[in-house]
Amino acid sequence: MIRHTGTDSRRQILDAALALFTRKGYAAASVREILDAAGITAPTLYYYFGNKEGLYLELMQTHCAMIDEAISTHADTAAGAAQRLRNLVDKFFQFVIDDKDFFRLMFAVYYGPSEGAPYCDFIAYHVKFHAAIRKLIEEGIASEEFLPGNAGHMTWMIRGVVQLAMEEQIKDDREKINRAGLQKILDLVLERLAGPPQAAATVAAASAKRKSFKKERKNGSGHSR
Repeated sequence: MIRHTGTDSRRQILDAALALFTRKGYAAASVREILDAAGITAPTLYYYFGNKEGLYLELMQTHCAMIDEAISTHADTAAGAAQRLRNLVDKFFQFVIDDKDFFRLMFAVYYGPSEGAPYCDFIAYHVKFHAAIRKLIEEGIASEEFLPGNAGHMTWMIRGVVQLAMEEQIKDDREKINRAGLQKILDLVLERLAGPPQAAATVAAASAKRKSFKKERKNGSGHSR
C-alpha cells in the first residue's frame, strides 16, 4: 500500500474515482476498485468522503468549481467585448482539454442513464456559460463593436461552435478541433458580427476608460464621498 499525506490521499482518491466512473460508470465502479487504484485503505476513503456517494458529490463539486472559475475570469479585463469573448471561450475550452475525463463523465450522466449517480445540476453551468457569452455580445452591440442584431441568436451561434468543439475534443475516434482551430472559427463568426470601422475608436475609448477607472479605484481615488 502506497503511503500518502492527507492532501495527497484525498487527491489520489478523487483522481482514481474520476477515471473509474468515466470508464465504467457510477454503478459499475466499486469502492474496492477505487481503493486499489488509489492505493489507499477503506478507512481513508470513508474519513474524507463518508461513502461512495459522498465521494462522487465531492468530485462533481470540485470540478464544477473549476468551471465557475473558467467562466468568471473574462470579467476582469479592460479589453473590448470581442477580445473578452475570445478569452472566455479559450479559457473554457482549455479547461475541457485539461479535464476530459470529467466532461466525458458529465456528458454521459447528463445525456444517458444516471446509473444511480447522485444528482448534480449540470444545467446550471450550461446556463452560466450561455449567460456570460450573451452578456459580452450585448455589451459589444451597445458599444457598436458588434452590429445590431438579436443577441440571443448570436449567443446560440457561438454556443453551437463551442459545443461542437467540446464534443469533438472528448472523443477519441476522429480529428479534433484544437484551441487554435476554435479561435479561427470564432474569428470568422466575430468578423460577421463586427460593427462599422468607426466603432473601433469607441471600443478603444471605452477600454481606456475602464483601465482609468480601475487604476483610480486601486489607488483609492475613485470612491465617491
